[in-house]
Amino acid sequence: MTKLIKKAKNVVKSLIGFNRVKNILPQIKGENLNKSKKKLFHISAFNYGNAGDILLPLALQDTWNMENKFFGWENQLIYPTVDSKLVKKINKSKGLIIGGGGLFLKDTNANNMSGWQWPCSVEMLSKIKVPIFFYAVGYNRFRGQEEFEPIFKENIKAFAEKAVYIGLRNNGSIDALKNYLPNYLHKKLKFQPCMTTFLSELYSNEIDFNCDKQNFIAFNAAFDRSHLRFGINIGEILTDISIVLRELSEIIPLKFYSHMNSDETIIPFLQSHGVKYELVRLNNTHPKHILEAYTKPKLVIGMRGHAQMIPFGCKTPIISIVSHNKLQWFLDDIGMPEWGVDVKSSNFKEDLKLKVLKALENTENNIKYIEKKQKELFEISMKNVREGFSALNTK
Repeated sequence: MTKLIKKAKNVVKSLIGFNRVKNILPQIKGENLNKSKKKLFHISAFNYGNAGDILLPLALQDTWNMENKFFGWENQLIYPTVDSKLVKKINKSKGLIIGGGGLFLKDTNANNMSGWQWPCSVEMLSKIKVPIFFYAVGYNRFRGQEEFEPIFKENIKAFAEKAVYIGLRNNGSIDALKNYLPNYLHKKLKFQPCMTTFLSELYSNEIDFNCDKQNFIAFNAAFDRSHLRFGINIGEILTDISIVLRELSEIIPLKFYSHMNSDETIIPFLQSHGVKYELVRLNNTHPKHILEAYTKPKLVIGMRGHAQMIPFGCKTPIISIVSHNKLQWFLDDIGMPEWGVDVKSSNFKEDLKLKVLKALENTENNIKYIEKKQKELFEISMKNVREGFSALNTK
């Protein structure tokens, strides 16, 4: 555990000038850090090694700042075990916000205090005196993954009883989490979209989200827990993806957007099938660069949750390769389930190519649809923020 914490902190400090553990986040808006004595305490997986996790904490704070800029932020990495010293720091703040990201996962920062990523025991939770909010958190259990340990059910019940609300980033997560809670606590579960899904609403003055799309497709692959994503057919699935990409590369340029190092596991397959592409690494970079990169493509083919949500938030059409339920849950929530192709589909290769070609023919219509849905997701999010501020201890 100590090695994991040390590694995480080193990643966090890897970009010169940005020490997230000490509260300095890279700014997209270019605003000065708020020095207010009124602080919100933020627990998150601050991380430069994964492009999606670079954006998450910043976008969360900017979402809350849209409603009220008179609060500062105290940032805390999610991995260290919660003790009395940390609780004391939390209680000096006006409120505790946990999120965003897929924090309900048993094997990332595995522990026997909570059963999910933040190792906060029920005993330590009972000592927290400020309002608690979960904001844009996901149930990230993979298909076929082992069930949570029994401590998870006890722990999440205690959090649900104490929290003002638990904001989950898709309705699939809400339905899944209900299985661990008694009926009377289901009302604590709220739909709270990931902040990356309405980036153009947050940063309209900083990024040109209405720029003309360039004539290329960006694609992304994911390989964390690949045995759960693909099963025994991994070779066949990756071959099918590579064949489709090669055929697409003959009619439109391709760029491979790598969110983290393990994404590049697909490269030997691409090379063996003669896929022509440009590699673009988005990890360990400034979040503004990530936004600019995702405003450009005509279409994004993504296997990661944030390889669908970030481009969507940047008004860029998407086709998702579904190797985790969360990707389909997002598409269902935005009313476009057909924008996904499941790796388990018997017609996976044919469906993928057909849907990509159809999307390329409907770029403008898809952008208009995205703009409309983004506004809806943003309005839901700001309503939840307003409810949050109304529950804070502002004395």
